[in-house]
Amino acid sequence: MADSAQPAEEAGDGPTRLVGAAIKRLRTERGMTLRDLAERCGLSPGFLSLAERGLNAISLTSLFALASALDVDAAELLGAAGRRGRHAYAVARRDDPRATRVVMGEREHRVLTADLPDQRIETLATTVRPTPEPSPVTRHDGEEFCYVLRGELTFLLPDEAVVLAAGDSIHFKSRTPHAIHNHGTDIAEVLWTVDRPLLRRPDETAH
Repeated sequence: MADSAQPAEEAGDGPTRLVGAAIKRLRTERGMTLRDLAERCGLSPGFLSLAERGLNAISLTSLFALASALDVDAAELLGAAGRRGRHAYAVARRDDPRATRVVMGEREHRVLTADLPDQRIETLATTVRPTPEPSPVTRHDGEEFCYVLRGELTFLLPDEAVVLAAGDSIHFKSRTPHAIHNHGTDIAEVLWTVDRPLLRRPDETAH
């Protein structure tokens, strides 16, 4: 799930501003310039500058690269979202008001997985609104699996553009440069699984 550039009036929502402020705070605390951070995470200094000001939305998986570059858990960039208890199993109901939802740019993510001991995956129910341009290309550690439930989503990979319709899926190593684009007229609904729990909290903060 790559980054998406949005004009201020679209991207400057609460979560986007809070994430941007967290990135800037952590970067400053570490004495890093925008160029330093860009070199470490693979995003451009210009994009990061706008992101820190809340003018560019950052996708969830790109937060992995930023978190790694800043040497923090990705959850720290999202604030208090997703703090859930740790149990041996968890059941998610579709109308659960406690479900974690994160809106970033044209994407809204509903976290389906819980916070289990030694958890190794995170699955999101994601909607992707149509946009005029694709998201910027990104790459990071790990792997991803995306299954399209409704609509259409294009993955831009180094050698081809892969168009996925309802019932199609893609599984790839996240080090492969990738971007996505919903260039249709309808919202795309997908299930997205990544190989690490994005919203995991340290043991002492879980409840």
